[in-house]
Amino acid sequence: MKRFFKILFFVLLFHCAAFDARAQLFKAFVIGGVNIAQIDGDEVYGYKKVAPQLGAGVMVPLNPRTPYKGWQASLELLYSQKGARETLDPFAYKSSLHYVDIPLMIHYIDPYGGLTFGLGLQYGRLFKIKEDWGLPEKIINGFERPMVNGVPAFNKNDLSFVADVRFTVWKNFKLNFRYQYSLLPIREEVWYYNGYPAGTQEFKSWSRDFRNNYMSLRVIYVINERDSRQLDRNIN
Repeated sequence: MKRFFKILFFVLLFHCAAFDARAQLFKAFVIGGVNIAQIDGDEVYGYKKVAPQLGAGVMVPLNPRTPYKGWQASLELLYSQKGARETLDPFAYKSSLHYVDIPLMIHYIDPYGGLTFGLGLQYGRLFKIKEDWGLPEKIINGFERPMVNGVPAFNKNDLSFVADVRFTVWKNFKLNFRYQYSLLPIREEVWYYNGYPAGTQEFKSWSRDFRNNYMSLRVIYVINERDSRQLDRNIN
């Protein structure tokens, strides 16, 4: 997976280097926002985890003669916190998963509506975990709970599908809505049971895979927006 993203990264760099260096068509930007997250498979439902996302990126036109029209490619480096949160009694599961994310995306700038649409893939590397199952000490019959003694570790690598839309709100500032979902499990075969003793007729167990599922609301500041627009007029 990491090799795949390295190849894509260098292909993008090669494509960018093929442009006239004097044109400075790179549009660098910084990012700040929040993730609204849940984890599919943890038996906790709802986007209740709110956590920060910070980073920077660069966007480059696939056609150097139209830097503010048509198709674009972007690469970002992000610190992104994900996870889940539940505070209802008697189950109070909480998790904070800290990732370094590298999304690689293709965008299309609508020349009429002013919107920019994007699709892509994101590689994530998990570097810090904080988790609390919040289980009551007494087992409650009929109340599902994990078999915590055999819970597998989180996978360090994540591959996600990404879709987003952004638009300019004022000068160099853009508002960005993004959705991300794990294509591969971030934790595999977590076993749950319904609280009844094993071997009884009422006992049931099942396994679930965990996947990141979250939305992001981000503010993007394009550092060299004005210079790039001037270049657009000069080139055309």
